[in-house]
Amino acid sequence: MPQTTAHIYIYGDIVSLQAPSLGQSGAVSLTSVKDAYNSNSACDNIVVHIHSNGGSVFEGFAIHDFLVNTHKPITTIVEGLCCSIATVIFMAGTERKLTENSRFLIHNPWGNAEGDAAYFRQYANELQNEQSRLLNFYKQQTGASSQILQSYMNAEKMMSPQLAVDLKFATGIIDTVKAMALYRNQLHNPYPVTPQNKQHMDKTKKTAFSQLISGLKNLVKDFNNDASDNIQAANKTLIGNAGDLYFDGELAVDTAVFTDEALTVPAADGDYEFEDGTTISIASGLVTDLTEATDGSGTNDTPSGRAVLATLRKKLATLKAEKQELEAALAQSETVMASASKALQLAKSSYRPDKRENKFNCATKPTTNDLADKMEARRAELKAKSAKVKA
Repeated sequence: MPQTTAHIYIYGDIVSLQAPSLGQSGAVSLTSVKDAYNSNSACDNIVVHIHSNGGSVFEGFAIHDFLVNTHKPITTIVEGLCCSIATVIFMAGTERKLTENSRFLIHNPWGNAEGDAAYFRQYANELQNEQSRLLNFYKQQTGASSQILQSYMNAEKMMSPQLAVDLKFATGIIDTVKAMALYRNQLHNPYPVTPQNKQHMDKTKKTAFSQLISGLKNLVKDFNNDASDNIQAANKTLIGNAGDLYFDGELAVDTAVFTDEALTVPAADGDYEFEDGTTISIASGLVTDLTEATDGSGTNDTPSGRAVLATLRKKLATLKAEKQELEAALAQSETVMASASKALQLAKSSYRPDKRENKFNCATKPTTNDLADKMEARRAELKAKSAKVKA
């Protein structure tokens, strides 16, 4: 009976070499993916595991199309790296997840060529066409604007799993279970647990837990009181559905402008016009020239004003979500504190110090016979003195 899930592993570089033994070389091709699927083609769903730096653009699209055309539910999971054309294969999943320590990267296609000037011009055009194809593919899959996506492709910067989720490349993050264990070798422990130092350790643990709880309470309190006051990031919408530009505070000359709400990717150099009529010039991520709109736009009744208000509301919703997470962490910490306190009360040390004998160093140690002789001599001396007195 076939398994209900077929597991396909994209571990290694993606190459166009079609060879049956390719799986042993640390590389992946369309043939190796087909072989893995055909070994369990009656499966109900597919899980694709990815750990790859990328490779051939054409091979990556071919693998993506093959997986999608199986018409079966697909889950893609990044277990390390998902870079370059491997991101296209990743997008074949209806569920797309990254482990929390994974990284994600998109970039413009590149390569090398040999030939005359005419061939190099032709090759450059082909690279530009592939870049446009990738950009359109990412835009269709994520719904993000071309400007934002192109800025990340230009930056060639590793994305965290959360940023991949925020940009709609991924649908979720797989948490890694963390576990810690302490081993103490009692036979060789130079600091045995005694009732005195155990009491000190118990007190230290309770103090640390108390400080943690206090800090979380203060942080939640800050969110309750100041969440609406902490909103500083703003945005303006570009004309022609070109997306938004983001900045901190007010837009002015020397203001840093970004293409993402997290304010991590600087905007590309050039001139920009917003829906409210404002125009700016950007160089090295900073505003070098700004011309304000003169028609009184920018209020809440204009497209720009409504966009800013929507951004502020979105930011407030994010802060509220973070506040709920902190409250949940606080509740969990209080539960851990209670359990730890109970455990400390119940814990009893079984250690008992070894019984020690007092030992003293002596130059000589008198024997029993020597002591008897001395006592007899002393009696004789006293009898002699007594006889003299009577005489």
